[in-house]
Amino acid sequence: MRSPEIAAGTAPATPEDDARNGRAISIASRPMDKLVHLWSRAVMERVFVACALACFLGCGSKKGSAEDSSSAEAIKTPATVEQAARVLDLSTFPVMDGAKSAESRHVANLSYLAIGDVKKAFEFNRKALLEKGWKELPNTSVTEQSASASFSRNGFIVFLSVTPTGDGSVSVRLQNQGNVKPGKLPVPQGVKAVYQGDSTAMYETDTAVAATADAIRNLFVAQGWVPYGKAGDSDYFKQNAILATATVSSAPARGGKIMIQYSNQLISSDIPAPPNVEDLRYVDEAPELTFATANQDAIVDFYRKTLATAGWKSTMDKMIDVDEKPTMIFRNSAKEMLTLSITGVLGDKLLGSVRFQSAAEIAELDRRIKEEAPRLRAAAEAKAAKEAAELTERNKVPKVAVTLPADAKDVKQTKDEIKFTVGKGKAKAAVEFFRKQFRDAGWKEDVASLERMAGTLLFSKEDGQSVTITYSDTGFMPSEVSVSTMRAELEAAK
Repeated sequence: MRSPEIAAGTAPATPEDDARNGRAISIASRPMDKLVHLWSRAVMERVFVACALACFLGCGSKKGSAEDSSSAEAIKTPATVEQAARVLDLSTFPVMDGAKSAESRHVANLSYLAIGDVKKAFEFNRKALLEKGWKELPNTSVTEQSASASFSRNGFIVFLSVTPTGDGSVSVRLQNQGNVKPGKLPVPQGVKAVYQGDSTAMYETDTAVAATADAIRNLFVAQGWVPYGKAGDSDYFKQNAILATATVSSAPARGGKIMIQYSNQLISSDIPAPPNVEDLRYVDEAPELTFATANQDAIVDFYRKTLATAGWKSTMDKMIDVDEKPTMIFRNSAKEMLTLSITGVLGDKLLGSVRFQSAAEIAELDRRIKEEAPRLRAAAEAKAAKEAAELTERNKVPKVAVTLPADAKDVKQTKDEIKFTVGKGKAKAAVEFFRKQFRDAGWKEDVASLERMAGTLLFSKEDGQSVTITYSDTGFMPSEVSVSTMRAELEAAK
């Protein structure tokens, strides 16, 4: 996700652009599971050069900042999701014709691919924002290679970027940065403002990194911000639906000074963070909070009690297995859904996840299921019929037709054996009668032992079928003949 601090490959046009375009990277607007510490020594040096120039040119000036003309309507505290959605809900924002892969479509962010060039896509979204009452801020950059701009309304800032994908499409992204100016966030005493803009605020101090980070954490908590995870040198704090990032790093090029950078973003779901967990991380695409815990029961108890106060209810008394993952689902009157899951184990810790789905997402999922149901049902029925036919074919027992001698008597038959009697001295002739039948039908004669008083014939086929013919003819008792088979069934006919 490109932050407003990274213009798309263009030279800075103003002091604010100098800090925005390639000099400083706001990691607050990046998914936290992808965060890495981006402040190399060389980058830090360039940041301070850019910021010093900005201050020399008048970084404290209000010129070019987002002072909204409709300030009377501005929300004075960090906005909730509901308040932000009334100003702009990016989950319902218009997209270009033929847009695809618009999976990231939430209140606070929207991204999709579209066919066309950068300028056409930028103008489409620019026009849509202006028609909704948003004011375009200075330092817009539009080239053949990329486009970016910021817009303000009622104290909120929205960043728009368009970049080509290389296959004839463009990637369009809109991110609401919220209604809290980074320069209004609390800072420790004695710090020096280096740069303050709509998207970023930068300071320097002589206090060590750890002490500065601790002081910032205490100030944020004192003003109602809740710690919401950590990555590298960055700490995250949430108040309502505003996620603030505070990054503290050393700057050797400034003689050992410590650099502080603040940035903000709006998030699409206000998921409460449980206490006493590790590796807390939030991503907004799609909204999900992850963490590691040693106590599943404590997590369940926390969310049942905490969410109940916000109107969320679960019909489950305990977690149940869904796809082999312990899961509990919460719903509210707005038909939204939170899914609490234990997704795995890492060492002695359980990995937990709380995922948010909006009413629109759930409705769209239901629509797709209903739309696909006939096709899926037909496919399932066809597959079941095919499998049944294959099973029947595999289990199908071949029939072996056997013509009995005309003088056969006392015939007794089962599926795999036929017994009968013939007159004295006629058994061998009956067996020869069978011998000709099976030879003519293509059976292989494996064994032939034909004596006057007793004998055996054995026939087989390549698929494993076999037929055995035996007889006894003592001359003083009725002669007995038996025909038996394996892997086949006998059908007798005279």
